[in-house]
Amino acid sequence: MTADDRAYELDILKKVINTYLDKTIPVTEEGLNSLVSKHDETVWKIATKIYSESGHKVEFSLVRDIINSHIEVLKMHVATEKAAAYKRLQCQKVEEARRVAQEAQQATEAENRRQNRLIELAKKLDESGRDKSMSELFVKVLDIVSEQLKVDELDKVTLTSHICNDLGADELDTVELAMALEEAFDFNIEIPEEILGSVKKWPPSFSYNSFGDSVPVACTVGELLDYIHKQIST
Repeated sequence: MTADDRAYELDILKKVINTYLDKTIPVTEEGLNSLVSKHDETVWKIATKIYSESGHKVEFSLVRDIINSHIEVLKMHVATEKAAAYKRLQCQKVEEARRVAQEAQQATEAENRRQNRLIELAKKLDESGRDKSMSELFVKVLDIVSEQLKVDELDKVTLTSHICNDLGADELDTVELAMALEEAFDFNIEIPEEILGSVKKWPPSFSYNSFGDSVPVACTVGELLDYIHKQIST
């Protein structure tokens, strides 16, 4: 056999063996460990497989060397994958830490805005002669009113704002507002039609404490607040 023939034979054998390894050994750390632990067994299996299918007697040392080369390739691949996975994990940790910090900052800012808002509303309640402790309730009512009537609370909604005359609520709006308020308070309150019913029934708004023990037929935000406060306090 000439040197060229021998080189050609080796080239064919390498391709056959490498193809077998590519098909049977996963390119993973588990595949690498399995190949290392079953090294000699794999040498024997490949050599006998080639002989049984082609009648060619391949040297065990050749199969061994090719398997060893395959093992080195797998080691490099596994190391590269581990490094990439570690880098991804570190990036995820950094991103998670950034997200947590951002959420904490947003929560702090939101709480600061909420506290400032409570202070401002408590001041307005005090100026109107109401109890400053109603500020939490005031916030809740304001949020529902502004959302349901689609008005900007900061610009338009005050204690003296008439829900119809000032905030533009029509008959359907008042019904939906009543339902939203009742739901927000887990249906522990009831907003009768006389308070948030037909717009036609509403004369100009009464002043604070104007309705005493009776049910008012006019409604400002302040009167609505008073009515709800009375219900949840009894």
